[in-house]
Amino acid sequence: MSANATKALLHPIHRDIEAHPAWYGRISGLAGDKMLRNRNIPFLYLLRAGENEEDYYLSFLLPNLAIRHHPFKIIITKEGWCFDDGVSRGPYTIPSIANVLHLMMECQKENCVPLNKLK
Repeated sequence: MSANATKALLHPIHRDIEAHPAWYGRISGLAGDKMLRNRNIPFLYLLRAGENEEDYYLSFLLPNLAIRHHPFKIIITKEGWCFDDGVSRGPYTIPSIANVLHLMMECQKENCVPLNKLK
């Protein structure tokens, strides 16, 4: 890993993601499916690690209760951080993934429901 890549992974947004109540780390899509299946709460979600260090998945229930695994990448810039899920958005200066999850799920922010580990 390059020095720039290591420095980017130390950015507060990565720590924020990994400290989020819906963070499940390095689990498979199948494991994420099993955790969300049979839950009748649209926009219930969990966060999990992607294939590379800066890649993540947002796994969530759509309004019709189908499960979607939405990949995204965190990109660090001089101005802050961005996320790219096919469309690059940002930069953001506040390191809070909770502030942008609704954009990925295409819903109102108040409709996002984290699948907490404690439940």
